[in-house]
Amino acid sequence: MVLPGLKIDSESSVPVYRQIAEGIRLQALEGLLHPGDRLPPTRDLARQLGVNRNTVVAAYDLLSSDGTVHSTTGRGTFLAGGPQEPQTDGERSSAGEGAWFTTFSRAVAGPGIERLLSMYQVALSREGISFAGSYPAGDLIPVEPFRNAMASVLREDAAGSLAYGPTAGLPGLREWLAKRMRKTGSDVSAENILVTNGAQQALEITFRAFLDPEDPVVLEDPTYTGVLSIVSSLGARAIGVPTDNAGIRPDYLEAAMDRHRPRLLYLQPTFHNPTARVMTATRRREVLDLAVRYNCPVVEDDWAGGLRFEGVELPTLHALDGGRHVLYLSTFSKKLMPGLRIGWVAAPVEVVQRLIALKQITDCGTSPVLQAALLRFLENGDLENHLDRIRSAYRKRRDIMLESLARHFPAEVAWEVPEGGLFLWIMLPDGLDSGELFVAARREGVLFSRGEVFHVDGSGSNTMRLTYAAVPPGRIDEGIAILGNLIRKRWADSDRPAREAIEETLPIL
Repeated sequence: MVLPGLKIDSESSVPVYRQIAEGIRLQALEGLLHPGDRLPPTRDLARQLGVNRNTVVAAYDLLSSDGTVHSTTGRGTFLAGGPQEPQTDGERSSAGEGAWFTTFSRAVAGPGIERLLSMYQVALSREGISFAGSYPAGDLIPVEPFRNAMASVLREDAAGSLAYGPTAGLPGLREWLAKRMRKTGSDVSAENILVTNGAQQALEITFRAFLDPEDPVVLEDPTYTGVLSIVSSLGARAIGVPTDNAGIRPDYLEAAMDRHRPRLLYLQPTFHNPTARVMTATRRREVLDLAVRYNCPVVEDDWAGGLRFEGVELPTLHALDGGRHVLYLSTFSKKLMPGLRIGWVAAPVEVVQRLIALKQITDCGTSPVLQAALLRFLENGDLENHLDRIRSAYRKRRDIMLESLARHFPAEVAWEVPEGGLFLWIMLPDGLDSGELFVAARREGVLFSRGEVFHVDGSGSNTMRLTYAAVPPGRIDEGIAILGNLIRKRWADSDRPAREAIEETLPIL
């Protein structure tokens, strides 16, 4: 197949790979391409357009990230929304009887799901040096203390811990979590706590409890990709509100509240993913005042609680609000062990009861034996020992990355110094695109997270997120040096367009 109408403009300031991607999208919209059509192989299209094959690879990767196309190894890249080309008898035989499953519900077929799958494939990759996943360091997982806790549980009550448990979570763990939250100012009891399979399940059932299709939900822009995927799968409408160094902008937030009357407001006030910023105390109160005024429940995602290595600890939104209008979510995945998959929700009792019903439908309950082992681990004081250890290690890795950025990146690249968390947010200079950089860096064995996957509208192509926590200290400088060389080369080859002063206007929310 060829794409005769596809043309590129070598004089345009838009990167060539983006021109190719937009050209394919336009042909699809105009009916020149149809769902299920196979796109030309990258070599053929590169030859047709007179460009490097890697440029076409970057274009296809961009289209894949937003769900416009899907690829099958050995068969090609197809426009999403329809069946692929007919299989040969050999392909049909090797694929098995399940190969006729080619259509899915909107909940799992939309661009939000494709974006999430694409990102998680990168985040879980073992290749090269990965700054991509927002994961804790595998070499710092407290294996022995947790093994001892698990052995103790199985020795003392194997039959009980391996049986079904209460959907809401083990009473002892719920009480421990409530007590922990009371120490930080939240007025909660065990009845207000629901134990979940990680924060992702907590988010999914919370959103499902409040949102119907087409309901608006306000998010910080940029925001966590997992939430964008949840909103997309529910058929709800994501309303992105800009942020600054102090957090979500109250002026823009008020405009969004007034216009859309959202059902939920989702926030990450502490070590926001992906920017790692911390919402100021003043801004927290302003945002809560707006939420109360517009009668909009707040979902507070405190995924990085306990990962501060400098600065002043601020009260959570839940503590400031007294838990009246804020649903608080947190997890042990980022500060302890990702494979543990234990998180929790703190909410008013009437909300918790609805969430328990949804969780019962989903999985009947989080693993009792893992909950029991975690509780023993917590009661032994092993969490505090672990947090002391990783805070020191992560601060060291952050500092190594900051020193490497200063040494290898051009002065036009900007970043902020996080007070905790797992990663840094990078702003590239004008004329550079993180998607194009991603393809080039991957060929050099370095991975990172492209900024556009965190934006509601897919913007942010000049941004990137770099995780320092999961990378061995000795490899951080090596990876940053490779990225710096690629950035300098592209910066030198670009026309370096001057940054225009743009008068700030209220965005269309």
